Amino acid sequence: MKPFQYKAPDRTYTQSVASLGLTQVSFHSSDVRAQEMAASDPAVYAQAMQEVADEHLNGAEWRENMDNAFPSEVRPFGSVPTCPQVALMDNRSVTFDPRQTYDGRTVTKGEAVAGSLVSMEAPEVGVLVSGRISILDHTVQFGFTERSMAQTGEKLLNDLELSMASKIAESLEGQPSVSKVYAGAITGTPTAQAEDVLDLIAVHLDTYWGRDISEFGVLVPVSLRPVLNRAAQRAGLEDIDELVGTRVQVYSGTDRGIFLVPKAFAMLSFRENSEGDVWRVELSRNSSLLSWELEVSAVVDVMATAMVEVKVGGSDWETTQVALPLVKQLVLAEQPAPPVGP
Repeated sequence: MKPFQYKAPDRTYTQSVASLGLTQVSFHSSDVRAQEMAASDPAVYAQAMQEVADEHLNGAEWRENMDNAFPSEVRPFGSVPTCPQVALMDNRSVTFDPRQTYDGRTVTKGEAVAGSLVSMEAPEVGVLVSGRISILDHTVQFGFTERSMAQTGEKLLNDLELSMASKIAESLEGQPSVSKVYAGAITGTPTAQAEDVLDLIAVHLDTYWGRDISEFGVLVPVSLRPVLNRAAQRAGLEDIDELVGTRVQVYSGTDRGIFLVPKAFAMLSFRENSEGDVWRVELSRNSSLLSWELEVSAVVDVMATAMVEVKVGGSDWETTQVALPLVKQLVLAEQPAPPVGP
């Protein structure tokens, strides 16, 4: 047959897609046997991607890596998050929103009761992390290799990690236990910027919640990753984790600054589904686009709102529950000017 000359397909073969419980019929005009067409079969490619994603995301290695990055739990289907409770062994002055006491007094400061428990409140909303890729038939039918599949899988996992971290940063911003500091923009060479970032972390680290940076989790915008990586290279270190002194997680999307989260008080709580899996990995057929749709999703609760019992007006008997300034958010910008009244 001459190049670009169409030949009507006169052969067929069938294959079963186990994950969907269906049988697919393919038409072709070559003498290649069905079992030798895997390297150009979209169904084989899509099903292999689904199996690898499910095996990794719902395996013990992912859970261990997640817990190493930040204290995490995976709770059974239908259960509520485990709220950490840490005993407060010393007095602690905290600032909280003004309130009216029973006799009409306005209170802006109080002293935490020694020995009371710092308890975490469950967030009002959960975070749904989801990602999808479309595997178009015509992009696979030209053939693929094991390495090309590995590259696609790595890209999917990297994008999913950034997306999840972005939703966590979004969830943290604005919570009662998050105190915001406007640190100003950083400029200069990558080395100078990295030094400024490390100095900011050192200055604003609240040692009441941890004695060293290793006791905190650090969230930074992805734009700072090459800056910190360059500084790590110049210092002869392996990566930014070694440079900063703790696990550094980058996030994509809106630049919300740097978050310093004490590991002893905050936690991520992932939900299992009825089948005992954290991640839902689904493969479906989109006939209108002639593609396979691979979607992964999970639900996580960010436990970062800490409450403590505080004395009101120095009284030993009148107390109230207030939010502790637990998480520090360092915004790399100047503080916006207050709105001008009419």
